[in-house]
Amino acid sequence: PGVKQCMNDCVETAKQKGYTNTMFNRRRYIPEINSTNAMVRKFGERASINAPLQGSASDIIKLAMLKVDKAIKTQHLKSKLILQIHDELIVDTYPGEEELVAKVLKDNMDNVVQLRVPLIAEVNAGKSWFDCK
Repeated sequence: PGVKQCMNDCVETAKQKGYTNTMFNRRRYIPEINSTNAMVRKFGERASINAPLQGSASDIIKLAMLKVDKAIKTQHLKSKLILQIHDELIVDTYPGEEELVAKVLKDNMDNVVQLRVPLIAEVNAGKSWFDCK
């Protein structure tokens, strides 16, 4: 029920401040929000709604990536974190480390931030990214 109000608040905040924040206070400036050109202004309004959500998701996966990489190094694993695609992390897993790497991924991605709604990661394995889907 509060989604529409949240969206309106995002637009109003961006109009007043000229920027919006992610949940980790990273700013995205939106000069278009106060444009006299209606099309440009509407773009700014959409960006002011999207940026906090997509930006926060981006922040979360970056934090997860750092935690997973640190855990892999701390445990002296031979596996390597090689790629991030949207909300997915791809690990080139050394043979024999599959279960340990899966645990590292799951534990670190599930617990990267504490939100009211839990983040639940799924871990899949395969020879290629396609095989993991």
